[in-house]
Amino acid sequence: MGDQKKKARLYSLSTCPTCKGVKKFLDDHNIKYELIEVDLLDSGEQWVTSKEVKRYNPAVTYPTLVIEEVILGLDEEALKEALGI
Repeated sequence: MGDQKKKARLYSLSTCPTCKGVKKFLDDHNIKYELIEVDLLDSGEQWVTSKEVKRYNPAVTYPTLVIEEVILGLDEEALKEALGI
């Protein structure tokens, strides 16, 4: 698990229970990831970040987890496969 080769970026909302579940999963598996709490950004940054999320996830729903262009929610088996754990 310490030999992580894939980069992960999590677009999240600070109040979202499913987002918290994905964060817990990643933390429990010692996965390094970039966390972007969209609702805590200022309005201009939120707009830019939402456009970025839309490139990966046209519905712009959260959580959006990007692992080398793979987009996942809280599906533990799919997360393990994408992260190689």
